[in-house]
Amino acid sequence: MSFFVAAGAFVLAAFAAAPAHAQLSEGGGPVSYSANNLEYFDSERRLVLVGDVDIVQNDARLRADRITLFFSGSSGASSNGGPSQQGLASGDIERMIAEGEVYYIRPSQDARGDRAEYNVAQDSVTFTGNVIVMSDENVIRGNTLVLQIGSRRTTIRPGAGQRVRGVFVPSEGGQQPAQGNRPQ
Repeated sequence: MSFFVAAGAFVLAAFAAAPAHAQLSEGGGPVSYSANNLEYFDSERRLVLVGDVDIVQNDARLRADRITLFFSGSSGASSNGGPSQQGLASGDIERMIAEGEVYYIRPSQDARGDRAEYNVAQDSVTFTGNVIVMSDENVIRGNTLVLQIGSRRTTIRPGAGQRVRGVFVPSEGGQQPAQGNRPQ
Protein backbone atom coordinates (compact mmCIF):
# COMPACT_ATOMS: atom_id res chain seq x y z
CA MET A 1 0.00 0.00 0.00
CA SER A 2 2.86 2.38 0.74
CA PHE A 3 3.97 2.20 -2.90
CA PHE A 4 0.58 3.51 -4.05
CA VAL A 5 1.07 6.47 -1.75
CA ALA A 6 4.67 6.94 -2.95
CA ALA A 7 3.70 6.54 -6.61
CA GLY A 8 0.95 9.08 -6.28
CA ALA A 9 3.00 11.40 -4.10
CA PHE A 10 5.64 12.02 -6.76
CA VAL A 11 3.08 13.01 -9.35
CA LEU A 12 1.18 15.01 -6.74
CA ALA A 13 4.33 16.86 -5.80
CA ALA A 14 5.09 17.42 -9.43
CA PHE A 15 1.74 18.95 -10.21
CA ALA A 16 1.19 20.49 -6.77
CA ALA A 17 0.16 24.07 -7.18
CA ALA A 18 -1.46 26.94 -5.40
CA PRO A 19 -4.94 27.55 -6.78
CA ALA A 20 -4.86 28.89 -10.36
CA HIS A 21 -1.10 28.38 -10.77
CA ALA A 22 -0.13 25.31 -12.74
CA GLN A 23 3.25 23.81 -12.01
CA LEU A 24 5.22 20.82 -13.21
CA SER A 25 7.84 20.98 -10.48
CA GLU A 26 7.09 21.40 -6.79
CA GLY A 27 9.60 24.27 -6.73
CA GLY A 28 7.69 26.22 -9.40
CA GLY A 29 9.63 28.76 -11.42
CA PRO A 30 9.94 29.53 -15.12
CA VAL A 31 8.62 26.98 -17.61
CA SER A 32 10.54 26.48 -20.85
CA TYR A 33 9.19 24.63 -23.87
CA SER A 34 10.18 23.49 -27.32
CA ALA A 35 8.14 21.96 -30.13
CA ASN A 36 8.21 21.52 -33.89
CA ASN A 37 5.20 23.83 -34.28
CA LEU A 38 3.31 26.41 -32.20
CA GLU A 39 -0.13 27.82 -32.85
CA TYR A 40 -1.91 30.34 -30.61
CA PHE A 41 -5.65 31.05 -30.81
CA ASP A 42 -6.03 34.47 -29.19
CA SER A 43 -9.84 34.51 -29.00
CA GLU A 44 -9.81 31.09 -27.27
CA ARG A 45 -6.69 31.83 -25.17
CA ARG A 46 -5.35 28.43 -26.30
CA LEU A 47 -1.75 27.51 -27.14
CA VAL A 48 -1.11 24.32 -29.11
CA LEU A 49 2.39 22.83 -29.24
CA VAL A 50 2.83 19.99 -31.74
CA GLY A 51 5.68 17.63 -32.59
CA ASP A 52 8.21 16.33 -30.07
CA VAL A 53 6.90 18.71 -27.39
CA ASP A 54 9.15 19.13 -24.37
CA ILE A 55 8.17 21.26 -21.35
CA VAL A 56 10.68 21.68 -18.50
CA GLN A 57 10.37 23.30 -15.08
CA ASN A 58 13.31 22.81 -12.71
CA ASP A 59 13.84 19.02 -12.37
CA ALA A 60 10.50 18.05 -13.96
CA ARG A 61 9.90 17.33 -17.63
CA LEU A 62 6.68 16.69 -19.59
CA ARG A 63 7.03 15.22 -23.09
CA ALA A 64 4.29 14.41 -25.58
CA ASP A 65 3.42 14.50 -29.26
CA ARG A 66 0.97 17.37 -28.63
CA ILE A 67 0.28 19.63 -25.64
CA THR A 68 -2.57 22.13 -25.50
CA LEU A 69 -2.60 24.86 -22.83
CA PHE A 70 -5.72 26.83 -21.96
CA PHE A 71 -5.14 30.23 -20.31
CA SER A 72 -7.38 32.36 -18.11
CA GLY A 73 -7.43 36.12 -18.40
CA SER A 74 -6.84 36.59 -14.66
CA SER A 75 -3.32 37.97 -14.74
CA GLY A 76 -3.80 40.47 -17.54
CA ALA A 77 -6.05 43.19 -16.08
CA SER A 78 -4.78 46.61 -17.01
CA SER A 79 -3.91 49.15 -14.32
CA ASN A 80 -6.38 51.75 -15.65
CA GLY A 81 -9.38 49.44 -15.38
CA GLY A 82 -9.73 49.12 -19.16
CA PRO A 83 -9.47 45.94 -21.18
CA SER A 84 -6.33 43.96 -20.68
CA GLN A 85 -3.61 44.03 -23.29
CA GLN A 86 -2.47 40.43 -23.14
CA GLY A 87 -0.05 38.85 -25.49
CA LEU A 88 0.69 35.39 -26.72
CA ALA A 89 -0.04 32.80 -24.01
CA SER A 90 -0.25 35.22 -21.10
CA GLY A 91 -2.33 34.66 -17.98
CA ASP A 92 -2.61 31.67 -15.71
CA ILE A 93 -2.92 28.13 -17.04
CA GLU A 94 -6.41 26.75 -16.35
CA ARG A 95 -5.99 23.41 -18.05
CA MET A 96 -3.34 21.45 -19.90
CA ILE A 97 -3.88 18.43 -22.16
CA ALA A 98 -0.96 16.24 -23.28
CA GLU A 99 -1.59 13.62 -25.95
CA GLY A 100 0.32 10.86 -27.75
CA GLU A 101 2.99 9.01 -25.77
CA VAL A 102 2.91 11.27 -22.72
CA TYR A 103 5.89 11.04 -20.37
CA TYR A 104 6.23 12.84 -17.04
CA ILE A 105 9.79 12.53 -15.77
CA ARG A 106 11.34 13.38 -12.41
CA PRO A 107 14.78 12.32 -11.10
CA SER A 108 13.57 9.13 -9.39
CA GLN A 109 9.99 8.63 -10.65
CA ASP A 110 8.22 8.52 -14.01
CA ALA A 111 4.66 8.24 -15.30
CA ARG A 112 3.55 7.33 -18.80
CA GLY A 113 0.18 7.28 -20.55
CA ASP A 114 -1.45 7.96 -23.89
CA ARG A 115 -3.09 11.15 -22.57
CA ALA A 116 -2.86 13.36 -19.49
CA GLU A 117 -5.11 16.22 -18.44
CA TYR A 118 -4.26 18.67 -15.68
CA ASN A 119 -7.21 20.76 -14.43
CA VAL A 120 -6.40 23.53 -11.94
CA ALA A 121 -10.04 24.12 -10.88
CA GLN A 122 -10.59 20.44 -10.10
CA ASP A 123 -7.12 20.17 -8.56
CA SER A 124 -6.51 16.92 -10.41
CA VAL A 125 -4.37 15.16 -13.01
CA THR A 126 -5.76 12.23 -15.01
CA PHE A 127 -3.55 9.93 -17.11
CA THR A 128 -5.38 7.53 -19.44
CA GLY A 129 -4.42 4.71 -21.79
CA ASN A 130 -1.62 2.24 -21.03
CA VAL A 131 -0.67 3.97 -17.77
CA ILE A 132 2.63 3.00 -16.15
CA VAL A 133 3.93 4.56 -12.91
CA MET A 134 7.54 3.78 -11.97
CA SER A 135 9.47 4.63 -8.83
CA ASP A 136 12.90 3.08 -8.46
CA GLU A 137 12.25 -0.60 -9.33
CA ASN A 138 8.53 -0.50 -8.40
CA VAL A 139 6.00 -0.47 -11.25
CA ILE A 140 2.19 -0.16 -11.41
CA ARG A 141 0.21 -0.62 -14.64
CA GLY A 142 -3.41 0.26 -15.33
CA ASN A 143 -5.62 2.10 -17.78
CA THR A 144 -6.41 5.25 -15.76
CA LEU A 145 -4.47 7.12 -13.08
CA VAL A 146 -6.34 9.89 -11.24
CA LEU A 147 -4.49 12.13 -8.82
CA GLN A 148 -6.51 14.38 -6.52
CA ILE A 149 -3.78 16.82 -5.58
CA GLY A 150 -5.25 18.57 -2.52
CA SER A 151 -6.50 15.39 -0.86
CA ARG A 152 -3.34 13.48 -1.90
CA ARG A 153 -5.51 10.62 -3.18
CA THR A 154 -4.29 8.34 -5.98
CA THR A 155 -6.59 5.98 -7.88
CA ILE A 156 -5.42 3.52 -10.54
CA ARG A 157 -8.11 1.69 -12.51
CA PRO A 158 -7.82 -1.16 -14.98
CA GLY A 159 -9.35 -1.29 -18.43
CA ALA A 160 -12.56 -3.27 -19.03
CA GLY A 161 -12.03 -6.93 -18.21
CA GLN A 162 -8.51 -6.30 -16.92
CA ARG A 163 -6.84 -5.87 -13.54
CA VAL A 164 -4.38 -3.35 -12.12
CA ARG A 165 -0.93 -4.97 -12.07
CA GLY A 166 2.19 -4.06 -10.17
CA VAL A 167 5.58 -5.15 -8.92
CA PHE A 168 6.96 -4.10 -5.53
CA VAL A 169 10.63 -4.54 -4.80
CA PRO A 170 11.32 -4.61 -1.04
CA SER A 171 14.30 -2.76 0.35
CA GLU A 172 17.41 -4.87 0.82
CA GLY A 173 17.21 -4.63 4.62
CA GLY A 174 13.95 -6.64 4.79
CA GLN A 175 13.79 -10.10 6.37
CA GLN A 176 13.40 -13.01 3.98
CA PRO A 177 11.59 -16.14 5.21
CA ALA A 178 13.84 -19.14 5.83
CA GLN A 179 13.81 -21.73 3.05
CA GLY A 180 11.72 -24.21 5.10
CA ASN A 181 9.29 -21.55 6.43
CA ARG A 182 7.74 -20.34 3.17
CA PRO A 183 3.97 -19.88 3.16
CA GLN A 184 2.16 -22.49 1.09
